[in-house]
Amino acid sequence: MILGSLHKKTCSRACSNKNRAGIEYKIRRSLDKIRSQEIIKVRLIEVRGMKCELCGYKKHEILHIHHKDRNRSNNNFENLELICPNCHYEKHYLERKHKK
Repeated sequence: MILGSLHKKTCSRACSNKNRAGIEYKIRRSLDKIRSQEIIKVRLIEVRGMKCELCGYKKHEILHIHHKDRNRSNNNFENLELICPNCHYEKHYLERKHKK
C-alpha cells in the first residue's frame, strides 16, 4: 500500500525494511577520499615546502591541492600544485570568465 498523501512509498517501517533487503550501501567512501587527500597534501608539503607554489603565501594549513589537468583522479605529483585559496579561485573561476 502506498500512502501518496504522506509522501511515503511504503505503508510502514517493516514494509520499508523488506523493500531494502539485499541493497548494499557504500559506507564511509567519502571519508576514505578525504583521508587520501590529506595524505597527498602532507606528502606535497614535505616535498615542496609549506607555501603556495604560485604566490608564496606561507599559511600551510589552508593550502589546497590543485590538479593542473583538471582531472581529480590523476594524482601524479607532476599534476598537482599546492596553492592558496586565492590562487585556486583565480585558476578556476577567473580563467573561466576570461574564456567567455
